This record gives sequence, C-alpha cells and structure tokens, in this order.
Amino acid sequence: MDDQTLAKIFDPFFSTKFTGRGLGAAAVHGIVRGHKGAIGITSRPGRGTIFQVLFPASGPAVAVGAGGFEAPARRAGGTILVVDDEEMVRNLARRLIERAGFTVLTAADGAQAVQLYRQHQAEIALVLLDLTMPRMDGQEAFRELRRISPSVRVVVSSGYSEEDATERFAGLGLTGFVPKPYQPGELIATLKKALDRD
Repeated sequence: MDDQTLAKIFDPFFSTKFTGRGLGAAAVHGIVRGHKGAIGITSRPGRGTIFQVLFPASGPAVAVGAGGFEAPARRAGGTILVVDDEEMVRNLARRLIERAGFTVLTAADGAQAVQLYRQHQAEIALVLLDLTMPRMDGQEAFRELRRISPSVRVVVSSGYSEEDATERFAGLGLTGFVPKPYQPGELIATLKKALDRD
C-alpha cells in the first residue's frame, strides 16, 4: 500500500473497493484495542504488507469470556439474527454472540434477513441489523421486519455515530444501537439490555 492508503487503513468505511465496504480492518483494530493490544503495519507497493498484532502477556487463566463477560454455563434463550454484508464482521458477531450463549442465524443483506425472519419468526428474539448495505439497507429492512411483526426487536449497528445512525428511526420503535467496530463486552451488554426491555 502507498502511504496515503496506509494512513486510512483503519478508518471506518474506508475502502479501495465500492461503497458500503471497509469495516473489516476497523473491526479488527477495535477488537485488538479492546483487548489492550496494538497493530503494527509495514507495507511497500509491489512488495507486500506485514501486519503485526501484539497483545499484553496474559496472567493466570480465569473463567471469563471475550470482553470481560462471564461465559455462561448454559445457552441463553432465543435466537439472534445477525445481518451484515461484510462477511468478516458478520462472522465475528456470530462468534461473540454464540460465546455469550445464544443461537445465531446470519444474513448477508436486508432481503435475506427479511426472508429468514419470515421463516424463523417464532424463534428469533432479536435482530442485529447493519445500517449500510448495498442490497436492501438497514432502514428498508427494518420497515419490512416491522410489517411482518410490529413487536420485532431490532438493534442497529453502524460505524456512524449513534445520533446519525438512529435519527432515521426516530419514533419507529428501534430497540437499541451498538457502534462498530464491535467491542465484545459492549456488544453483548447491548443485546442483553435490548432483550430485557418490555
């Protein structure tokens, strides 16, 4: 990578590809920082790129899951539908949520999410919905989900600020918001709080 690209590599939504991409590196950076780590990059055009991921030395083993939440002894109730067009982000969310004890379904865009929700509505307790997707974005998918079930619980996720991301859902019954890149403890705490809402 050239210096200009390298300087922006961890910026949310920066991409050398089409619009709607660019959260993968930002997500990884956020996770590493959340574990008090650091990432070093050496890159030369035509020569390649080296990423070094550094973490502090661990102490004695403790029974704690990622992000500081306790690993559950049994599965939590319900299924969470994770919707994100970035495969890396989607898989990361799935692993974190499963580790917290939930069952997870995944969808790569809003249209697929609506289809899955129709098929599994009775078991889906909550939808974690990406805001920016190239095929049926989060706002349109939210409207379709509410047509199927006015009581559907939806937590929106975005690299934009909470105010910018949620203003378009004002008065529509959005259940919550979680920022990207995901911080494991914050993600799980937000989902559990959303599930506890009446």
